Amino acid sequence: MTRTDAPTLPTAPASGFSLVDAGPLFRLLQRLGLAGGELEGWGRRGAWVVGLAWVPLALISLLEGRLWDGCEVPLLRDIDAHTRFLLALPMLLAAERLVQMRMRPAFAKFIDRGIIVGEDVARFQAILASTRRWLDAWWPELLILVFVYTLGVGGLWDPAIDTDLSAWYGVRRGGEMEASLAGHWLNLVSVPMFQFFLLRWYYRLLVWWALMWRLSRLDLQLQPLHPDHAGGLGFLSQLSRAFAPLLVAQGILSAGWIADQIFFSGAGLLDFKLELAAVVVVTVATVVAPLLMFSPALAEARQRGLGAYGNLSMRYAAEFNQRWLGAGAPPPGEPLLGTGDIQSLADLGNAYANLKQMRMVVFDRSALTALAIALLLPVTPLVLTMFSVDELMNKLVSILL
Repeated sequence: MTRTDAPTLPTAPASGFSLVDAGPLFRLLQRLGLAGGELEGWGRRGAWVVGLAWVPLALISLLEGRLWDGCEVPLLRDIDAHTRFLLALPMLLAAERLVQMRMRPAFAKFIDRGIIVGEDVARFQAILASTRRWLDAWWPELLILVFVYTLGVGGLWDPAIDTDLSAWYGVRRGGEMEASLAGHWLNLVSVPMFQFFLLRWYYRLLVWWALMWRLSRLDLQLQPLHPDHAGGLGFLSQLSRAFAPLLVAQGILSAGWIADQIFFSGAGLLDFKLELAAVVVVTVATVVAPLLMFSPALAEARQRGLGAYGNLSMRYAAEFNQRWLGAGAPPPGEPLLGTGDIQSLADLGNAYANLKQMRMVVFDRSALTALAIALLLPVTPLVLTMFSVDELMNKLVSILL
């Protein structure tokens, strides 16, 4: 691997690195007592954001007479609003807690396992330190805040129900949305808050991509015989699963949007199969694709290991043949049981077979499956919309009886 010049940035301990415990908002939450060093108390933070994003919508809609009736789409029937602010928004905060718990001990394994040694240890620590600076800078969150109050609400967001139906947030007349009081709170507080937390996660994933690329450029001491079949980097595949709550939140968003289309626009679940497939591919790839940057190092380690163990196996096989089958073979009366030569030959064969199973990617199929299930799980209840109540009851009875 090509070595990079050692930067002169301050170092940071690998065991203390995380993507989520940095930034102006994190420091503000710490001062308010809503976040500790390990991001515990995410339930309290979730209650606060729900209290700001959803509760005022319910109260204002109640005062306006649009909570459960008074318009064609009252608030209590707008599934997209509930999934967005009651489920997906707290899930974005829960994802921070899980990533924090998994990520802090993970990066220390680069050193503990001897994957990074010598001069690269200082480079590794410097990479983590500079990455921490990116995460802790004030300007990314400021740019996100500016974005959500300009393009975010002004041009990139529309209610899921794109019809002329009167709704709790307003009514569309001649292509223009006339917002109610609840609609103004939605546009000024609820939607910007949700978009801020979501785009903040997207920025972290961008940093995740950059971090994986920089680490993959180091001279990694991978072990081709490691039982994780990833040269010792298998812990990164496990770490990618920590992003599952983030994918659940994305799945909740998709489910809420599709549900409103089904109940208010006459659509069917199968109408969105291509969209769902695209969401699964893009979202899962966003999390695991950065790990592909280690593939060249894995391929090099595997090739090097196959060559070295091939030579060793050839030498041992020749000596074994000479010892047991060639001119130096023992007399017929010498017992074979108890000798270590045959067992050593079997062990060597097992080691070589294990080496050939080494993957060219860090993640395995189970990680991809787990992330895809996390994303699609919130959508599964919508399968019930494909059946009438009578059909559903008949199917249940046929299964039970």
